[in-house]
Amino acid sequence: MPPSEDATGIISFQDFTQAIVYGLQLKAVQRMLDFDTLCGRKTPSVLAIVNPTGEAAFEKFMFGSGDVMIPVYAKIADVIARHTVVGLMLVNFASFRSVEESTMEALKFPRAIKTHAIIAEGVPEAVTRRLHLEAKKRGVGIIGPATVGGVMPGRFRIGNAGGAVENLLLAKLYRPGSVGYTTKSGGMSNELNNIVALNTDGVREGIAIGGDRWPGLRFIDVVTRFESDPTIKMIVLLGEVGGHEEYAVAEAIQEGKITKPVVAWCCGTAAEAFDYEVQFGHAGAKARGTDETAGAKNRALAKAGAHVPRSFDEYGDLIAKVYKALVDGGAIVPPANEPPVPQIPADFETLRKKGQVRKPANFVCSISDDRGAEPTYAGVPISEIAADWQIGVGGTVALLWFRKKLPHFATKFIELCIITTADHGPCV
Repeated sequence: MPPSEDATGIISFQDFTQAIVYGLQLKAVQRMLDFDTLCGRKTPSVLAIVNPTGEAAFEKFMFGSGDVMIPVYAKIADVIARHTVVGLMLVNFASFRSVEESTMEALKFPRAIKTHAIIAEGVPEAVTRRLHLEAKKRGVGIIGPATVGGVMPGRFRIGNAGGAVENLLLAKLYRPGSVGYTTKSGGMSNELNNIVALNTDGVREGIAIGGDRWPGLRFIDVVTRFESDPTIKMIVLLGEVGGHEEYAVAEAIQEGKITKPVVAWCCGTAAEAFDYEVQFGHAGAKARGTDETAGAKNRALAKAGAHVPRSFDEYGDLIAKVYKALVDGGAIVPPANEPPVPQIPADFETLRKKGQVRKPANFVCSISDDRGAEPTYAGVPISEIAADWQIGVGGTVALLWFRKKLPHFATKFIELCIITTADHGPCV
């Protein structure tokens, strides 16, 4: 069942949505699979990995308490040729140097890959514009560049969005709530997960559009997406100094295109206290005029009808106030019983480092002796074994296994056994 998409080309993330991860980001893949476990997904959210500098292979990951093998390909085209899935997402970890080439390659398959999340920071603006233009031509959506991605509780996680497992559990991201949020910052998206969880019934969908000046998915795109989603009852927006993204949202609220309550705040009001330009962390977080200051945008949002706090300290309180009004009015019905908190089986190595488990050694070596000037096999120095070609592999195995030199016919028989079983596994 292929997922639907909105006007921006971004797919509707469901519990069957799958992704291709570009780059050998094994930890990010494992984090996505751990999120799948918390959400109770039946199938892994990662379909395949593309490693452009490697060869076709498999990588083993933990999925719940069992193992799962994820195929690794050298090209995106190989994934599409081997898998007939449509509506995939590409989580692109390519560097800013190679992200154009990899994205352009993926854009050749608009039916299969509908959404791209570009993680790389520092992508040149000219490259970003070319990618956005090509994506628009093909009806494909791009989140980023410079994005951590997003999280859809109970359904799907883009890369490392949401942080460590402990963060996912504290913010109750294993089950959906009623709030949709959007921000530029990946780090602040984690903060929003926490704020929303503390003051409402939780997050339904959260997307970080990225901190560059030219994002693919814009605030207005995300807010419009939330407006059309009946499961999202209120919208939380966290903007920042620089750019005009927030003005489009204010205009949509004023024109009645956004009817759901919006709680908004633009960070960076401190910049107005300086008599010189202040550059914050993101490439786009710099006011190039008075209309790009955080204060000006906060005032515009408040005038349009958004709920704007007096400071970031009051942000969570205002979210709680708006949420309570929706509950009192019957628009939101809080869950009667909180579901049990799911757990991910702990890795043995993690528990061992904490001193919570112990395990006897599987192998105890009493054959070779590395005391002294050089190691010996059954008393025979390794230099002697290396120099005597007649000993060979069979003779070496005889010294290790039987702890003595065997006749030549016996060592040749051992070598014959090794040759016979080398490519057929232990069953032979």
